[in-house]
Amino acid sequence: MIVMEDRFFAMIEKYVLPLGAVGHAIDSTYFLRRNLSFAFAQGYCHPPGGFYGKLINYPDPHGTLEIFGRRYSSTNKRLVDGRLELLPIGEQLRLHYLAEPALMAKKRLPLFAEYHARFDLGDCIGFFGHGRSLAVAMEMYPPLALTIEKISGFIEMGLDHLGVTGSLAYGKMEAGDEDVDLTIRGSLEEHARVLRKITEWVKDPAHRVFEFNRFWPMRFYYEDTLVCPFFIYGREDEIPLADFTMDLVKGEVLFRGRVNDDRHSIYLPMVLGMERVNLDGEKAEELPLIIYDSSVRGEYRCGEWLEGRGKLVNVHKPKEEFRALLVTNGDAITKGDRV
Repeated sequence: MIVMEDRFFAMIEKYVLPLGAVGHAIDSTYFLRRNLSFAFAQGYCHPPGGFYGKLINYPDPHGTLEIFGRRYSSTNKRLVDGRLELLPIGEQLRLHYLAEPALMAKKRLPLFAEYHARFDLGDCIGFFGHGRSLAVAMEMYPPLALTIEKISGFIEMGLDHLGVTGSLAYGKMEAGDEDVDLTIRGSLEEHARVLRKITEWVKDPAHRVFEFNRFWPMRFYYEDTLVCPFFIYGREDEIPLADFTMDLVKGEVLFRGRVNDDRHSIYLPMVLGMERVNLDGEKAEELPLIIYDSSVRGEYRCGEWLEGRGKLVNVHKPKEEFRALLVTNGDAITKGDRV
């Protein structure tokens, strides 16, 4: 139970939900921890009583980020000459352990969570539901409500399918903010339709987002709003990796292959079908490529050749086992031409 002591808690209590309502953690969900840090769950496979994710913002009296009157620092971005820079994934993890050394004691992680930390629900106060946060934010910020309604019409997804993540999940929206981290819950078919709409939209250079020194294929400008979509599975039977384990076959392999199935390229984790695969210079069977790095969501499409370094793993699901390639750092992949 939160005791309303100051502006911070006065705002947080409007958005936060009790842990009893969480069920199990889903991708792109923020949690408020007892030490008042904000952690971010990623993916759909999590340990009992906890989740794998990122420590995004943590209390720091010398931090450059202000959240409702309290100072915070970030583990994934830094302010350089007045501009935000995205930190490399390895540096982000180093800052996790520097900010909270106790996380090191939980460093034994599954292979896919190499660049994540494990968090216990017992260390959390509550979480921020995507749809709940959007409803509260739209009520608090009428201009935002008009913007969301327009975006809803543009992507042809009802408001009941939309939510928010990022700082807006806990209500942080300052004057001049023009970014919306929008969650879109739906089926594979519905998401494919939205992605086609976005892909066509960003053919116009005025609608494209170039940020952190790169082009983001799924982010787009709609009128004056930068929209960053987070696609959330609406059907549990369509989640390819929700209940699974992995074991290592080979610690490092050089791979090359062509994407022939990109239905799950917009989610975390990405699961891509790969044909004409070559491993360490030898021809191999078709293999799925599992990418557990959200920074490259939506980057890869059918027909593109990918090459890089990864791990060869066995994946065990309740009714299925298969071999796959695993990449946990998107920087390990390079993209060739579409053929």
